[in-house]
Amino acid sequence: MRFGPVPPRQIPQQDPAKVLLLAERWQRAAWAHRNWAERAKTCVDFFEGRQWTEKQLTERKGRPSFKWNMIAPLVRLIMGYHGNNKTDITFQPGSDARSSEDVAKVLSMVEKAIAKGSALEFVDVEVFMDGLLSGRGFYDTRLDFEDNDLGEIKTKAIDPFSTYIDPDADTYDLNETASYIQQARWTSIDEIEGALGKQVAELVRPFTMGQTPLAPLSTMAVNDEITPIRAFGEKEDMISDWWETFYSLSGEFVDTHRKTIRIIETQYKVRERRNVIIDLETGDKKTLPENWNREKIEKVLFYCEQIGNPCIVQPRMVERIHWTTMAGDVILYDAPSMYEGYTTTGYFPYFRRGMTRGMVEDLVDPQLNKNKHRNAEIEIVSKTANGGFKYHESSLSPKQKLLLKKFGSQPGFNLEWKGEKEPKVIEAAGSALKHERLEKKDDDDMRSISGINESALGELDRVQSGRAIEARQRQAVMSVQTYMDNQKRSKMLLGNLHLSMVQNH
Repeated sequence: MRFGPVPPRQIPQQDPAKVLLLAERWQRAAWAHRNWAERAKTCVDFFEGRQWTEKQLTERKGRPSFKWNMIAPLVRLIMGYHGNNKTDITFQPGSDARSSEDVAKVLSMVEKAIAKGSALEFVDVEVFMDGLLSGRGFYDTRLDFEDNDLGEIKTKAIDPFSTYIDPDADTYDLNETASYIQQARWTSIDEIEGALGKQVAELVRPFTMGQTPLAPLSTMAVNDEITPIRAFGEKEDMISDWWETFYSLSGEFVDTHRKTIRIIETQYKVRERRNVIIDLETGDKKTLPENWNREKIEKVLFYCEQIGNPCIVQPRMVERIHWTTMAGDVILYDAPSMYEGYTTTGYFPYFRRGMTRGMVEDLVDPQLNKNKHRNAEIEIVSKTANGGFKYHESSLSPKQKLLLKKFGSQPGFNLEWKGEKEPKVIEAAGSALKHERLEKKDDDDMRSISGINESALGELDRVQSGRAIEARQRQAVMSVQTYMDNQKRSKMLLGNLHLSMVQNH
């Protein structure tokens, strides 16, 4: 790893076999990702109040289309509980002789500095909310050289809708079974030049100018991205059919008008034969840097012998991470990763063998029922508000009949009639009791499915005593304990990644 200013990188070797391999992986990951993204987008939209689609509003043709967001207060309650029960990363000494309380204390202080520099307190909130809403949240941890030539560890939250996981992975820790992780993002020529060098930027510039067509990753690739609104301009929700057609002419990997290009970053595992140093007393082993020559290895073995810790160096097949960045079928960056594992750490509120779910997914149908029943009730009441009049055929003149029909429902209307039988208002039927029962069931379903009762929401519950209210609140907390346990698990994995970077860099 180089410290200090990095010289401009050369254009990497264009390997057609590697392009096809990564294109096939993108194809599989994108298809698998699509199934999750469609459900997750619906959940995010419902939480943010977009509970009617344009098609549904068109089909209703002026009928009531109100919404009562019952999901938002439930999610906000869990977010509040998370804020009051934060998990910080600390280190404890291990069971071997090399560990000590002093080293653990120093590492904990270093971790506090990393958390402060990354504003990890607020990054946790972003990742936790992504997980609750969509079922997936992701940390991304890398070395940042913007303000420090030796590099600073920075952790940020990344968009789960742009993060593609190996569909064959089935463990919570992505480093265990995920063969690759891909991230897709739109970037400009200036960003590419700053990160990858001027030569690479000049290679991509003709594509963004529309001078050279960009070949897709695959003729059958899933190029369009399913995502909720994720920009201040709400661009995903505001694009009209005309603009959609306009942008589609440029393809899904380049925008010739904004001069941006979609790049795919792939971190994937490769196996190769490397020198490994093995501690003969404990069995611990460590892969040696690739640039170490025989003379340097002999010095290390001599030092181990001098301190009474016998070690040997043997060639073994080891696993490492490789990093390749592509735009279409053009390789922009291709080199071994400087990190021991993936830079991505996942948070999944519910996880079972690769199956992920958030809190909102089970609440979508009750919310739909709530909106449907309440709007139907409003429609019935509004249509029967003016039931009309009953009057004798000879009690009103034609002009009076016309005035009664036109102004009879207005307050302060005066009517003169003749005869003994006065006109009577036709009383509208009251709201059906079934609607009230259905709406009550919708509210009960929302709370029972989420596991959050009225006491937890601060509302008046059926219980009266303070102890009973506290017991009901604790009961609601138990129902979301899985979300908190998995968040602690993610922070533990994040702490391991931070520790690896501190020790290696």
